[in-house]
Amino acid sequence: MRKKVIASTTQQGWRESPHVSYIYEADVTDFYEEYKRLNSSGNYPAHISLNTLLMSVIVEGIKAAPQINAHIRYNPFLVSGRIAIKEEININMPFLLDGGEMITINLRNFESKTLAEMTEYINRINDKISNTNSELALLDVGLHDTVKQLKQLRLLKVAGRLTGLIISRKNAYKFLKSEKRAHSAMAHDKKLAINDLNQGTITVSNLGAAVKGTKGFVGILDIVPPQVCVVGIGAMQEKPGVYYAEDKSQQIGIRKIIPFTIAFDHRALDFGDIAPFINKLESIFTSPSVIHTW
Repeated sequence: MRKKVIASTTQQGWRESPHVSYIYEADVTDFYEEYKRLNSSGNYPAHISLNTLLMSVIVEGIKAAPQINAHIRYNPFLVSGRIAIKEEININMPFLLDGGEMITINLRNFESKTLAEMTEYINRINDKISNTNSELALLDVGLHDTVKQLKQLRLLKVAGRLTGLIISRKNAYKFLKSEKRAHSAMAHDKKLAINDLNQGTITVSNLGAAVKGTKGFVGILDIVPPQVCVVGIGAMQEKPGVYYAEDKSQQIGIRKIIPFTIAFDHRALDFGDIAPFINKLESIFTSPSVIHTW
């Protein structure tokens, strides 16, 4: 089921969205030191992970560039469409499962959450993941989306999905028979629900968490329709670089670098829409003391 969902979404994204990609290499040397001071301050009830802090940074970037937090509807036959900028920041983010697979979670309403609230929210999501059969949860999401497509009279797409279900009906029946009872017995608030797995407003993938200590970056990412932007966070690495010392003189030294890949749908965005996002991230990494106010 997971592979079918990925295949369907990926094919649709590459078929519909003209991709443009930009790689921003952020000097996070001072930011990382400030992050360590943040956790040693005693101001937070739980440990703040670097991943959660980077999510908070990206949320600030989205607020500075709201056009990237949008959905697009486009009809190539009529050569017309509509872009809807979303007020809520609902981030689709892949989580790594124990078996090495990935499941994408919808982290909702991050536009209004403090850093401590984000940490608590993500900890709850991790608990839900451990209590959920991900294959069954994705099947529920697929059925829910098929009903949605049917209501929108997208009959060809629905027919294709139903054909796929008929072809694999034997495996689906065995799967449902063995897993449904145990899945249903779990309290609703302790397992992933459809709202935890459905479509968000933008995708953020922390690829660096899966390949810690490696060098390199992602050149391109899949845009998930109808979203118009996806952000990939690479692994933090050390590189020689030029920086300004406290006396404002230029120095050369070893710097901590995190590569950010920003891929966007060129029908909806151009680089002028992306620049405020990058500029906001750069301002935070340059003056990282602001994180103590989050």
